[in-house]
Amino acid sequence: MRSVALAFAALLLAACQQQAKPPAKPAEITFDGAEVTGAAAKIAHGERLTHVLGCTGCHNKGLVGDRFYERYASNLTRDLPKYSDGEIERVLRTGVPRDGRDLWGMPSEIFQHLSAGDMRALIAELRTLKPSGQPTLPPLPWTQEGKDEIVGGHLKPAAVFVREERKKTPVDLGPNYARGRYITMVTCAECHGPELKGDRDFTPNLVVAGGYTRAEFERFMTQGIPAGGRKLKRKLMAEVAKTRFSHLTVQERDELYAYLKARAEQP
Repeated sequence: MRSVALAFAALLLAACQQQAKPPAKPAEITFDGAEVTGAAAKIAHGERLTHVLGCTGCHNKGLVGDRFYERYASNLTRDLPKYSDGEIERVLRTGVPRDGRDLWGMPSEIFQHLSAGDMRALIAELRTLKPSGQPTLPPLPWTQEGKDEIVGGHLKPAAVFVREERKKTPVDLGPNYARGRYITMVTCAECHGPELKGDRDFTPNLVVAGGYTRAEFERFMTQGIPAGGRKLKRKLMAEVAKTRFSHLTVQERDELYAYLKARAEQP
């Protein structure tokens, strides 16, 4: 009788321990290659991300800096050695540099959603940069057009956009479309808005992707040529396709297309 009681107690204890076990943490969603462990492979992944995320688009080839509107996209090769890894992540995710000044044009509203694995690889690549080029230039005075954009609320410091858009994300269509959605959050949302609904008359709602076949989408995203060979109203997307989205893997473009297509076909 005593042995039966002991066996029952053991089973009860095991059941309680099983119930108390915390649920498994869901796998992190990343770009292809974030799971690598070797230092060289991690740096290579980070280097690819400098293209996909548009770092080279604003900070120029080699990340040596470039004029961006009246502001100046800093020379990262000279400025980042002054930053710790934590400070680099902070400025990327929050739009707040170590001196606390306002940053204009820095798309931290999308970088705040970057996965930890992708962030680590990006920082690893940035750490390999050797100082080159000229020191970061001071900003020019705002033009009247820039002042009007600020007054109209269309142009704001990066930190403000981060706060405003933190909880605005594209519709969640479930795990089968999770990575495609993630890619839109850290790339497409920069121009098409956090919910991909378009930005004024500048960019369209990405339901337009629903009208593309997979082959047409591939051509558009790698060569900047839209369906039917029509001319784009603005040339920016053609340039972005060739300099950024062409660096996505085929699998990533598959998943991006699948998500956008499913989003467009929602009732």
